[in-house]
Amino acid sequence: MAVVGRTHRPVLEPELCQSCRVCLRECPAETFEDFRHDPQTVRGYLYGRMDLEQLQELPPCQAACPLGQRVRDYVGLIRQGRPKEAILLIRRDNPLPGVCGYVCSRPCEEACLRGSWDEPVAIRELKRFAAHYEMEHRSEILQVLKGWKAPERGKRVLVVGAGPSGLACTYELLMRGFGVTVLDALKEPGGMLRAGIPPFRLPREIIDHDVRMLLELGMQFRGSLRVGDGVSLEELRKEADALVLAVGTWRDLRLGIPGEGAEGYLGCLEFLGGVNLGGRRDLGGRVLVVGGGNAALDAARTALRLGPKEVLILYRRRLEDMPAQREEVEAALREGVQIVPQVVPKGVVVEGGRVKGLELLRVELGEPDPTGRPKPVPVEGSEFVEPADWVICAIGQGPELQFLSAEDDAIRCDDRGRVLGYEGVFAAGDVVTGPSTVVEAMASGRAVARRVAEFLEG
Repeated sequence: MAVVGRTHRPVLEPELCQSCRVCLRECPAETFEDFRHDPQTVRGYLYGRMDLEQLQELPPCQAACPLGQRVRDYVGLIRQGRPKEAILLIRRDNPLPGVCGYVCSRPCEEACLRGSWDEPVAIRELKRFAAHYEMEHRSEILQVLKGWKAPERGKRVLVVGAGPSGLACTYELLMRGFGVTVLDALKEPGGMLRAGIPPFRLPREIIDHDVRMLLELGMQFRGSLRVGDGVSLEELRKEADALVLAVGTWRDLRLGIPGEGAEGYLGCLEFLGGVNLGGRRDLGGRVLVVGGGNAALDAARTALRLGPKEVLILYRRRLEDMPAQREEVEAALREGVQIVPQVVPKGVVVEGGRVKGLELLRVELGEPDPTGRPKPVPVEGSEFVEPADWVICAIGQGPELQFLSAEDDAIRCDDRGRVLGYEGVFAAGDVVTGPSTVVEAMASGRAVARRVAEFLEG
């Protein structure tokens, strides 16, 4: 970008432009405020709609990505018709490009400056395109990745958990020359990607491809093995030079209301895992899902496909306050899921040991809580019963840490990711941070892999 004369109007060089607006940083408008108000230029448009402080980390798409992917560069390569170079650039930072091409939460698109002009660049869809190119040219891409691997270092790491954080950690360690064996309670790698995300959102062939790439890069996998069930953490620690706990959050949180033990009352992961892994298929009658996050939407949309008469989501705030991604909410509504806002469960209606409905209480919205959303305030005397044959509780998840000697339900780590009280043991992903997005869990796994490498290298 250059400037001409005293007007400081931008002169665009198309062959250099990557549509990221990084040139804003070099614009005189950074220094001279009067130059920010010309509505006839892209510069003026953007400066009129953005806080100048938000422009300190540019390009913003890369700054917003937990993995720090070079978005503008691989988007530019795809635009130039160079998908091979694009997927290899993605692979520098992203060990599961296929998965991210379908279920990434797209923080990069939220930060995209183009979105303030019209629509953000469809970054996730472009990544999906690049990932499908890789699937069609797997051996060619794999050959390049094997060439990137560092020489074998003669040290081995055990990773417990084959979900997003565990697989991302594995990829990083493999590329650094360490041997990695991954253990998981499930029969196949994928963790929550397989058990928690329905196939209509994440096709299983996509998971299979990303996992197969890891296997061909040297990952060893041992499935159907749960730590603490016949094998202790101490025994595993003796098998390798370092151990990474990436066990996720697989325990459904409960509402704490009467009747939760009745037949027909299910936890979200209990339900989704049963269906996604080939279990429960019959779900007749009326289904109520309690919650407002992506898991609740996944549960409702999955339930809808099992032939019930009606599926309702019960949420304690307004529809616009739901933490679920907008596209998931809109998809559920299109498919026929109903959303009942501003209600909270008070108790499960049980007859003969089986669910017959939920007693609900209407709420008003008060002052903002620590999350910035309005706090639900129950309206006394507003109780009513919503009939149901099934109730699915999707209000959150917690870790299952019975294998630790500690009596509490939290893994305590130092600022290097090391588990306190266990030499050479690290923790990554949701078990440390709490439930997060796929890409955030992957970023945690990669960061911990770097800490493990530092530990093994002394």
